[in-house]
Amino acid sequence: MFRQVAQRLACTARRGLSTSAVCREGDKGPAEFLKKFSPHVSSTLSPPSFPSEFLPKAKEAEEGAAVPEKLTLNFFLPHETTVKDSKVDLVLLPALTGDFGVMPGHVPTVAQLRPGVVTVHKTLDKEIEKYFVSSGFAFVHADSSTDVCAVEAVKLEDLDPEAVRAGLAEYTAKLGALQAKGDDYEIAAAQIGVEVYSAMNAAVGA
Repeated sequence: MFRQVAQRLACTARRGLSTSAVCREGDKGPAEFLKKFSPHVSSTLSPPSFPSEFLPKAKEAEEGAAVPEKLTLNFFLPHETTVKDSKVDLVLLPALTGDFGVMPGHVPTVAQLRPGVVTVHKTLDKEIEKYFVSSGFAFVHADSSTDVCAVEAVKLEDLDPEAVRAGLAEYTAKLGALQAKGDDYEIAAAQIGVEVYSAMNAAVGA
């Protein structure tokens, strides 16, 4: 089971400030697209959907409103909701640009996640849960809520160190053998495997 989890993680491999005015400006994007899209397609074709339609609408923070004591966390996977409306003190995220922490009142941000550990502090330095994620995005909203959308995630305690080390050795050897052949697709797949297994190995060894 642990081996399968590790393989699935290996195979799946905009910071922006936001105000109400900026959000309204961003909403013009789909409307502008549809305006240009519609003249070129059949009138019977349904308009396309946009990724933002599938995210819960975050409440706009009222100016001068007090910052809540707790951060509201949602943790989504394609096949399930791991955490829903959980009140926590801190979330540490492995962003592509570097690790960062989110607490109540954090500036609105969108961050792409790299393979690494999402650490959830239900109470600061107590009741800590850790999840290894393969990739995804984190959306930090103005209302002190955060949505983590991961491609794959598993509790850190469920990773088997021996299986992780074996997977890392396998993909490292595979990458070395493929580099001589020059198959770009296979090389890229092996590089992803090395990256994910290396991150898992560092996580279980921490």
